[in-house]
Amino acid sequence: MNRILLPFITYIAFVAESTFMQVLAPEHYGWGFLLIPHFSLVLIILMSCYLKPSFGIVYGMIFGLLTDLIYTDLIGVYMFSTALVAYFISVLSRYLFSNFFVAILLSAAGVAGLEFMVYGLNSLIGIADTSIDSFFYDRLLPTLILNAVFTILVYYPFVKLLKKVKKTIHEN
Repeated sequence: MNRILLPFITYIAFVAESTFMQVLAPEHYGWGFLLIPHFSLVLIILMSCYLKPSFGIVYGMIFGLLTDLIYTDLIGVYMFSTALVAYFISVLSRYLFSNFFVAILLSAAGVAGLEFMVYGLNSLIGIADTSIDSFFYDRLLPTLILNAVFTILVYYPFVKLLKKVKKTIHEN
């Protein structure tokens, strides 16, 4: 049951990203910054911290591909970037003591890493034409704050589920 629940919750977080943007988009309120919810990425980062690295990489590839197919015109940027972020976070989490504050820092580092990789790849291809200052202040900082708040809200219940999943994996 827990194995089915994990992809379902991640998918719900993925759907919640677009729902969040439709309801609380900053441009509806006249704000000049962008909020990019990466709720599924936050859950994938937590999976990378508390489960085997392969979980984060596989989920990162699947949900990155979904992001590419639904939201972008270029296939592979989010798939590659999300899987790479999941791998690096899993490596970092092996050297750091896993607790609430480390999870928030790793989540923020993962979201920042994804945003910088996507910005860099899109700039390299010629899709992104914003300056690094504009990217940093108008997109990255608000995105980090939003996703850090989401990490704080879901940390305890999701980590509790991950520990149950880990226990069932070791039993089988």
